Amino acid sequence: MRVLFYIRSDYQHSLAGDSIQLLKTREFLTKKGLQIKISSNPQENLRDYNIVHLFNTIRVSDTFQFYKNAKQQKKKIVLSPIYWNYIKYVDPQREGKRIALWHMSNPLRKEVLEGTDLILPGTESEMRAIEEDFNLKRNYVVVPNGVDSIFLNDRESSFLKKHRIEDYVLTVARVCDHKNQLSIAKAARKLGVPYVMIGPINQMEYYYQCMKTYKNIIYVPKIQHEDLVGIYHSARVHALVSWYEIPGLVNLEAGLAGCNILTTTEGSTRDYFRDYVLYANPNTDSEIEKQLENAYNRKKDEAFKKYVAENYLWERIAEKILRAYQSL
Repeated sequence: MRVLFYIRSDYQHSLAGDSIQLLKTREFLTKKGLQIKISSNPQENLRDYNIVHLFNTIRVSDTFQFYKNAKQQKKKIVLSPIYWNYIKYVDPQREGKRIALWHMSNPLRKEVLEGTDLILPGTESEMRAIEEDFNLKRNYVVVPNGVDSIFLNDRESSFLKKHRIEDYVLTVARVCDHKNQLSIAKAARKLGVPYVMIGPINQMEYYYQCMKTYKNIIYVPKIQHEDLVGIYHSARVHALVSWYEIPGLVNLEAGLAGCNILTTTEGSTRDYFRDYVLYANPNTDSEIEKQLENAYNRKKDEAFKKYVAENYLWERIAEKILRAYQSL
């Protein structure tokens, strides 16, 4: 089977959840014998492909062009929507243009969602949100995000050799207000524990706010994915109390490495993590402080690690995607 993966052109330069999902899906489907090409060319010749797989409906302008090309060439289309309506978390006073653009783009999202042959939401709640927001019923198969088994076993880290710390609070994410690192920094300061932030800076002013808030922050802009293994294993808590997550791939990685997890109540996090982790409302600093303290003082529990290993390894997820392709 030959499959074309369609994704935004900056998926490697601006690495995000859709990038990791695409790359890992390709890696593990290739092991199953599929031939996969990645493209960002809206005029791609699709003659040799059995299926076209689209990723991401948040940044829909690119996806819509890819969809139209696949439709014109009469290809079977699979869509990983990676959808959540984030506009309800946006301040209308400050970001009116962003809200307007979202609503202007919704007809494109609806056309893509209605026209694809099969939707692969990460959770049932993601699909319910799609059905409610766009008033549609479509053929779908729930395919959750996966995690690489390399995070199961500890390994040496150059970061840990340099800084010689352990039992810190960790956030692996783009540095921006959406990911809410500032609230975690405030809570870590009250606890008096080290806070490690890893990820590219999306908002420089926000980064400076975080660094000014707490002197005991270690920031790492970029790191090899494999180097995160030892960093997760030495952390006490991975905290990702974003305005929403679906579900936050780094939470799966950290959980597989044995971290206690504090995450957001918003998005599809509960579909994945159930009662194994702690949750906090991203809009309530006092709740974040309390829950971070609870997560930090909690004994590390192998039950969550086992749960992630049994349900979310990429080997299992790739098998679900392959069956979905075969159904077409």
